[in-house]
Order: sequence, then C-alpha cells, then structure tokens
Amino acid sequence: MNHYDYLWPVLEEFRSYLGPQKMLFTYIAPKDRELYYTFLRNIYNSSMSNCLYLTLSKPDTVRKLLSDMNLLEDTEMEIYIASNDLYATRWFNESLQNFIRRKHLDFEY
Repeated sequence: MNHYDYLWPVLEEFRSYLGPQKMLFTYIAPKDRELYYTFLRNIYNSSMSNCLYLTLSKPDTVRKLLSDMNLLEDTEMEIYIASNDLYATRWFNESLQNFIRRKHLDFEY
C-alpha cells in the first residue's frame, strides 16, 4: 500500500523531472475515489483559498488536511497531476501513473 511518506520522495523526484513548470502541479491524495472526492470537498468547504493549486501545492497543508480527516495512516494514497487553476479555465486532473502512460514518459515508481 502506498502511504503519504512513501510517495513524497517520488512526488519530489517527478517535480524535478517536470522542471520549472507553472501550468502543472503534483499532489498526494487518497486513491479511493470516494475518499478522494471527500478530500476535495473538504478543501472547497474549508475557509482556505478556493484555488485548488494554492491549497494542494503546499505539502504541509495537504498533510494536515489528510491528518485532520484521519486519512494519513491507513489510507492508500496516489500521486495526482493537475493543471494550475490560476492559469487554466478547465481543471485537468489525473493520476500520475495515467499521465506517465498517456504521455509515454520515461519515469517509473
């Protein structure tokens, strides 16, 4: 099972693989679809910024949100890649594994 702490170094490595990319960002969230949407709904319903990029691109914030929702310890996580909603009119979002396969990138984890 992929936990937050296991995926964090992979996320950092992939961020360096993307380079100084401002249009895309990566984040860690629950793999289970229901938990994932609950996680996103909590971000929207919180007093935090309504910009997903501003919330999800901050690892400490994501870690705290997951912890507050009791999802940090025993929940399988996934790395996601998304478009920066400060610059995009439509939010692109998918798992990093799907993105790598679709773009035929030479990156494995």
